[in-house]
Amino acid sequence: MEDLKNKRICECGEKTVQEAIEIFKNTDLPYKKAKKLVTGCNKTCCRKPLMALYNMVDFGFVDYEEISFLIDAMKDRKD
Repeated sequence: MEDLKNKRICECGEKTVQEAIEIFKNTDLPYKKAKKLVTGCNKTCCRKPLMALYNMVDFGFVDYEEISFLIDAMKDRKD
């Protein structure tokens, strides 16, 4: 599980899943603005894993395996 927490959430930034969770927990911004705190951009390249993570944090339970799957699926589409 520790490896999943340290996985990079988006190619645009250097933030890990765990860092993104902390950012989402410590902000009351809507998704679009909170996403920019994590990625530093307005691109939609990592929308699915970030939106899923944002919603999981909002509901209070993070499924790291699902987030990892979404990140890998996003990377596979780019290749």
